[in-house]
Order: sequence, then C-alpha cells, then structure tokens
Amino acid sequence: MKKILLIAISLIIVFLSGCTEKSINNEISNDNEKVAEEFIKLKGYKIIEFKGKLEEYILEKSKLIGGTESMPYRQIWAVQEVEPELYIGKEIETYEFTVKNHPLEKTDKNYSNGVRLYIMLSDNKVIGGYSYPNLDVVGSFSSLEGKTLEEVTGLTFKEWQEEWENKYK
Repeated sequence: MKKILLIAISLIIVFLSGCTEKSINNEISNDNEKVAEEFIKLKGYKIIEFKGKLEEYILEKSKLIGGTESMPYRQIWAVQEVEPELYIGKEIETYEFTVKNHPLEKTDKNYSNGVRLYIMLSDNKVIGGYSYPNLDVVGSFSSLEGKTLEEVTGLTFKEWQEEWENKYK
C-alpha cells in the first residue's frame, strides 16, 4: 500500500511540476518582445500596454504593390526610414504597444487615449515601426515619431505613389 501511495504522490508531483514549468515559460517574453520594449523605452515613451505580436510575414514585392490587400503594407512601408527592398524575402515581426509621452499626443486630440505603437523587427533587430491613434478611427499610419508620409518622404502623396509604383512594378 505504501508503494502505491508513494508512486501516486510521485506522479502527482511530476505532473504538477510539468504544469508549473509550462505556465512560467508562457509568462517569459521572447527576445524580440524585449528588443521592441527596450527600443520604445529608449525613445522616451511610456508603455501603458503590451498587446503582443500583431503580425509575422515574409516581405514580398506583392505586398508592396497591387490591389487593396497591399494597401496596409504600402502605408506602413511609406513612413519608414529604411527602404523595403532591403527586407524583401525576409521575415518581419510586428509587435503592438500602447504608449504615452508620444509627440502625436501633443498635436492631435485623437491621441488623448495614448498612441498605438507598432515596432517592426527583422533578424532580431528593430527596423522601423509606425503609430496610430488608440481609437477606432480611419486614416493612415504615421511614422514612429508621428510624421506623415509627406513629412517622411518630402513628396506629396501623388508624387510618392507614382514613384512607388515605378519602383516596385
């Protein structure tokens, strides 16, 4: 009887320790999340909420030019400081945060609830990102610092679109 009780207790301990290890591992952030978080802190923004990984994709030319399905990617890549062709064929991960102390909060009432900040990584390095109001509104993305497409590129939307289409067709 003691042997059966000892075996049962041992199995319970093994089972419980396995479950505990799994829960602890789920709470530990991955390296890219930590990289994104540190980047945001270095920018001077205060993180209110971490929403997790928004998206993971391989950047292909078809995401940069085409129909309506490519529009979000064009908007995102239009406000980057880096050229997308450097990342064609590479995996891009995007993490979503809500932050305070962002330049957009000072210039637009739509940002009074904070700013959604999206950090893009490739090969475990931050390559850029974009911002958006922390509201359900319609509009385009701004750069990490809250700049418009026109401010980032120095072109009107029409000029940028013509240049973009010629470059990626």
